[in-house]
Amino acid sequence: MPWVGPNGEEWFMRAAMAGATMSVMAVGVLGGVGAAWAQPAAPNAGELTADLRQVLDTGAPSDARAAKLAGGQAAVPTADNIANRLNTYGGMVSWEVQNPVLNGDRVDAQLAVSIPIFGTKTHNIYWVDQDGQWKLSNPSACVIAHDVAGVDCTV
Repeated sequence: MPWVGPNGEEWFMRAAMAGATMSVMAVGVLGGVGAAWAQPAAPNAGELTADLRQVLDTGAPSDARAAKLAGGQAAVPTADNIANRLNTYGGMVSWEVQNPVLNGDRVDAQLAVSIPIFGTKTHNIYWVDQDGQWKLSNPSACVIAHDVAGVDCTV
């Protein structure tokens, strides 16, 4: 028997303990890797609408707004352009995020924009997973800037 040493069970116990130690080490190492790759839970339409409302709230702290944008602080001027234009329309324009669907490392959705007399038009937008947070993508910020607000996109 290859596992039997001079004291009988001693080699078996050493082998078992070594195996247990390696298992614990492997779980620790692999567990750390798994956590680094963990994706945040997919947000629902209400959460995405609330996040976008915060991004477009020019009274909110710039850092809080930037934290929800893939472009970070560089995307805040685009958010300001959008917000300032939408604010000029007052209550004539309403909007909400609809139909979010997890698609790999992004969440695809539609921005439904309603204007009295003209009806509702949807625009395809998406959020990306950055640092474990869902953030409005730069291309989507530009879609909202160009197609919804008719303003410049700076990201």
